[in-house]
Amino acid sequence: MNKEKWYVVLKGRTPGIYSNWDDAKAQVFGYPGPVYRSFTVKAQAETAWKNKRLPPVENTGSKTSDAKKNSGNRGLPYPSGNFVVVDAACSGVPGPTEYQGFLMPEKKLLFSIKVGWATNNIGEFLGIVHALAALYKAGSGLPVYSDSATAISWVSKRKVKSELKRDSETENAWELTDRALIWLTSHQFTNRIIKWETTQWGENPADFGRK
Repeated sequence: MNKEKWYVVLKGRTPGIYSNWDDAKAQVFGYPGPVYRSFTVKAQAETAWKNKRLPPVENTGSKTSDAKKNSGNRGLPYPSGNFVVVDAACSGVPGPTEYQGFLMPEKKLLFSIKVGWATNNIGEFLGIVHALAALYKAGSGLPVYSDSATAISWVSKRKVKSELKRDSETENAWELTDRALIWLTSHQFTNRIIKWETTQWGENPADFGRK
């Protein structure tokens, strides 16, 4: 049996409280810089709407909860509000690679792509660019989080420095990478790309859980 949820839209086409995701989604998707949150307790949703302010993101995972308790000591609070988080998984170095992205705090899957034979860094890079392209198309300024400093650097410099060979086995990965670089050099985006601090916040929510 599905749990009831309430969705508070503070910034969207028609702000308010919605009792189902489809109605709430219609208010925020494609709207520039939407602000919204889901709640499992109606009273909390009503309080957020009344105060016109969303509380900090709560996470029930033990690793993340512990990290949040300690994050204040390090000066980096757990991300709040709405954001997109991406991660990649690679079985080998190189090996079969895939990446995925989630809309937070809903943890709603936005995309899940199999890259083919590649490296984890290339998967992470493609994940960030995929998220940026999707947000750009939707007219959204939400930030994108990734735990790969290398991939973030590649996006920032619009340059991929990988030793992955170009051959028939890696053809699809390189085709996707070349397309991503073309997109980066031909589009101006304002979304912040932020490093996911695993040691402070716990595991990346987009992690594939294969460690």
